[in-house]
Amino acid sequence: MKSDVVVIGSLNYDILIQQDRLPEVGETFTGNELMLMPGGKGANQAVQCSKLGLNVSMVGCVGNDIYGEHLINALHENNVSVANVLKRGTTTGIGIVQILESGDYCSTIIKGANYLLNENDISDNLFDGKPLVILQSEIPSHVVDYVIKAASTHQCKIILNNAPARSIAPSTLSSVDYLVVNETEASFMAGCDVSSIDDAHFCAAKLHKMVRSNVIITLGEKGAVLSSDESARHFPAVFCPEVIDTTGAGDSFIGGIAYCLVNNIPLTKAIPFAAEISMCSIQKYGGQSSFPMLADVAHALDYSDL
Repeated sequence: MKSDVVVIGSLNYDILIQQDRLPEVGETFTGNELMLMPGGKGANQAVQCSKLGLNVSMVGCVGNDIYGEHLINALHENNVSVANVLKRGTTTGIGIVQILESGDYCSTIIKGANYLLNENDISDNLFDGKPLVILQSEIPSHVVDYVIKAASTHQCKIILNNAPARSIAPSTLSSVDYLVVNETEASFMAGCDVSSIDDAHFCAAKLHKMVRSNVIITLGEKGAVLSSDESARHFPAVFCPEVIDTTGAGDSFIGGIAYCLVNNIPLTKAIPFAAEISMCSIQKYGGQSSFPMLADVAHALDYSDL
């Protein structure tokens, strides 16, 4: 079956610790709850796309261990193709996530097998039918560069979620159709502070000159800004009655953007729709398990502003 979306990125086994605060240096602090869940930005984005009804292929590496098996099974259970998820003779990537009482989180990532993905693992067949290609920065930078150039050659549209933020060659960035970053990542890439909506507009306009078409900067409770060839505007945040856990919220947002792009829905509708999806995801613990199905959020397209 033809893929609507090909996600090339990370798969991590997440260890989530719910705690009231972060410990001080040298302090032993007692957490409240431990949760074990599938994660990784790439896998998360693939699962959210699939939950919205898209045909999705995942490309990445896991270790030859029980954690890798768990991640592959989780993707399979969420109807994501795992034909291009490879096993390597090392440990699976691990994410240690500390969730605070506010719902905010801090995380530490162990790269593991994610950094054994290489250019030889990227088959040209992945780009047959011009699927939407989604990338993040939890795999080697040379692989990201290679995929962007290859996908562009095959006339695929490309979403780059440069998270965690790192430097990208201008020649590579100029082939990106949709750059989606948060304020921290945008600040790193553009070299300017992003502490207000006006700052975000300035930063988005600066980044827009570096990419092929579109920049979206997500701002959490301040919403998001868009800079494109057609529009530069701010989108207010969707009201959330209760924030439980923001883990994976950005990945859920990207899944919403991807759904709209595949279905030729303009970004001015896509961003409010993606914000609604992201809002739903933060009302439960965990990443993939908290992501909504299309039926849960389809109403958002009815009132999204054109």
